[in-house]
Amino acid sequence: MKLILLLLVVGCAALRAGSAPPFTLESALASIARSHPEATAVDEALPPGVVARENLVYAKRGDEVLELDVYRKADTVVRPAVLLVHGGGWVAGSRTMERSFARHLAARGYVAVPVSYRLGPEGRFPGAIHDLKAAVRWLRDHAREFSLHPEKVGILGGSAGATLATFVGATNGRDDYEGPEAAGGSSSQVQAVVNIDGLATFADNALIAQSEGPPSPYYVYQHGTYRTARDTWVEASPLHHVGPGSAPTLFIKSTTLRPLLPGRDEMAARLRILGIDSEVVQFDNTPHVFWLFHPWFERCVETADRFLQRHLQP
Repeated sequence: MKLILLLLVVGCAALRAGSAPPFTLESALASIARSHPEATAVDEALPPGVVARENLVYAKRGDEVLELDVYRKADTVVRPAVLLVHGGGWVAGSRTMERSFARHLAARGYVAVPVSYRLGPEGRFPGAIHDLKAAVRWLRDHAREFSLHPEKVGILGGSAGATLATFVGATNGRDDYEGPEAAGGSSSQVQAVVNIDGLATFADNALIAQSEGPPSPYYVYQHGTYRTARDTWVEASPLHHVGPGSAPTLFIKSTTLRPLLPGRDEMAARLRILGIDSEVVQFDNTPHVFWLFHPWFERCVETADRFLQRHLQP
């Protein structure tokens, strides 16, 4: 609750000033210190046997350079890849927040790749989607360089990043969300999605009512409030795009009441009706940013790994 209020209050002022609100591991940990004093930071050191290639450029958008990091075991074994998408309300955050999660996935046998994408007005729907699909294509284009399996690519995200990751998986094979540079290139399809505490639909009554309150950066991604951008609220919702080509999806949920995160159970049910594997796992007594910190971090990595193994291990 405190985290989302901090993000919204600071975000409104920051956007009025022309800059994005701060959202870092330090600010996230501070925001949950009183309600969850057991929360502690995760060691950022590389696990034994894991190597890193960081700050690699995968795309350019005007003057903005988009980068990613690659973590994997120090061998040449061909391994499945997982793209990791950070949160921050579509206006803040950094891929560096997901580096620890990526390093621990790499230790478990994945090529783990935290990725940056456009934030704020530049990344509003479908801009950030175009970026992430371009990143998936980049991975396939560089499969030999990083010894990754081009047919075994997953995507994992937290919070806003989880919604983006889920949209990427829901729209597998949809040319209309690829972006202008995609023609004739590698596929952006993913074989598995892990959604960690991200919503699956914007078109929810409680969210719609909330959007009529004070101005908030939370609605930049959707081009405005439901009143002013109704069609985009629906179109930007992963739930709206569930179909036979959608990827298997794991939803890992906190028990916090804020922010509002609707649509996950319904999306999981729709996927299962279509014969697509989907699972919902709840972590009790957890804040919204639980996957970033101990004592929940290792269990979250293990839960994600168990699902990814079902769909990405050759």
